[in-house]
Amino acid sequence: MIEFHGVSKTYGDGTRAVDGIDLEIESGSLTVFVGPSGCGKTTTMRMINRMVEPTEGRILVDGEDVRDVAPVTLRRSMGYVIQGAGLFPHRTAVDNVATTLRLAGVPRGEARERAQAALRLVRLRPELDDRFPAELSGGQQQRVGVARALAADPPILLMDEPFSAVDPVVRAELQQELLRLRASLSQTIVFVTHDIDEALLLGDRIVVFGPGGTIHQHADPQTLLERPADPFVAQMIGRDRGFRSLGFRTAALEVLPLERATEDGTAPVPGIADGWRLDCEDDGRPAAWVRGEERIPAGEGWRVGDGLRQALDAVLSSPTAAVHAVDDRGVVTGWITRSAVLAAVDAPRDPS
Repeated sequence: MIEFHGVSKTYGDGTRAVDGIDLEIESGSLTVFVGPSGCGKTTTMRMINRMVEPTEGRILVDGEDVRDVAPVTLRRSMGYVIQGAGLFPHRTAVDNVATTLRLAGVPRGEARERAQAALRLVRLRPELDDRFPAELSGGQQQRVGVARALAADPPILLMDEPFSAVDPVVRAELQQELLRLRASLSQTIVFVTHDIDEALLLGDRIVVFGPGGTIHQHADPQTLLERPADPFVAQMIGRDRGFRSLGFRTAALEVLPLERATEDGTAPVPGIADGWRLDCEDDGRPAAWVRGEERIPAGEGWRVGDGLRQALDAVLSSPTAAVHAVDDRGVVTGWITRSAVLAAVDAPRDPS
């Protein structure tokens, strides 16, 4: 656990960057610090590993005051990922990752093996291991940066706007990679961003910072969306928070059975006679909607277990009054209807 007790940071010119915050970050959680520029979120994160020293208060990691640990020792015990990866330009990808291990005294051969394992963990292709940063794309560089932070298996991972320097498509891929890694890793992650959508996607808990380095709300994403603490938080979330909150609401949507009743292998939508049929790949994944000579991409559909936001978006994107449901492999398993989704959206919320 990471604990902040009355922590403040005031610079020499009198600027108050962080103002008396009290905060607990649970072990194994992914906590996102979000807020506008200059609100103290990065300063707060950097005080955890003493890259910035607090002016007042105490920060404890698993009960130990960070001021009782030598700064270099403290920083080597935590992973750190920054915007733009921060790689050594004169070292290859694998040697960049091995650096933290070598600093910890790991022999060169073992360090390279563990570095390669970390690169596979973040899905960097083996043929890129010996390339220099300038020979990698922005997304590939960021994967190397994450691998370097994970290589020594630190209990805490600090991530300072790590995906903000890449294009939106790559950014979405990296966000999904982080979610995938979270399923197999036990690190406590503190993630800084100015993007509320990124915070809502990634965070187990979200800490909303405001001007002057104050905390306006610390909550899980659903609570943040449904019960913002004050007008500042509501403005930070935006006007469509009701729609966003559907992503955290689930319903037992009935999945109608899939039938391949036509000679060409396409599947008709049961109970809907508008002519649209679904064509699937040989492996069962959705390919296209077809009707006569018309053919449009099918999209992913609705993944069983996803929230109502994803279900509503899927049915509204469909050319007919239903959309295909898919399993974890992306294979079509049946249908959900637009009427069923709208009824679930309209149903009273569970007060729990």
